[in-house]
Amino acid sequence: MKFWRKYHRWISIFITIPFFLTLVTGILLLFRGKLNWMSPKYPPASGELHIGFDEILKAAQSVPELEVKTWKDVGRIDIRPDKGSISVRSKRTDYEIAVDGANGKVLGVGQRNAGFITELHEGTYLGLGDIGRYGITLPMALGVFFLIISGVVIFFQPVLQKRRLKK
Repeated sequence: MKFWRKYHRWISIFITIPFFLTLVTGILLLFRGKLNWMSPKYPPASGELHIGFDEILKAAQSVPELEVKTWKDVGRIDIRPDKGSISVRSKRTDYEIAVDGANGKVLGVGQRNAGFITELHEGTYLGLGDIGRYGITLPMALGVFFLIISGVVIFFQPVLQKRRLKK
């Protein structure tokens, strides 16, 4: 009984801050589509998709905030054929644009702040990359797993002891 309680207590002390950070950022990420400060809103596209990749690149190059000169500067393209909308994200900045798939017109420019929240959530912030992911987030997740198991054991130990005493 002391073994489970001792390690349950110590592990909970060490993982509290990273687990709390992961929990709060996870909740924020659930609502990223609803929170305008995380994901910008744009006017709807025309509903058709007729332009090609050359027109998408030209639209991205026309917006100075993106800092896109070639395809190597593009971080991500999101194409929604059913809506006729295209969004282009830059590798260099937190900006993105919405492009109308029918005519290549830029529908809007916005700053996307979900990237920083995602980095905090994954443990890759401050350029930690895999060190943060496997050196912070993985041990924290294993600690939470141990807390669940040890919590169940601690919870049921008195019940099992009462049964043994009855026999």
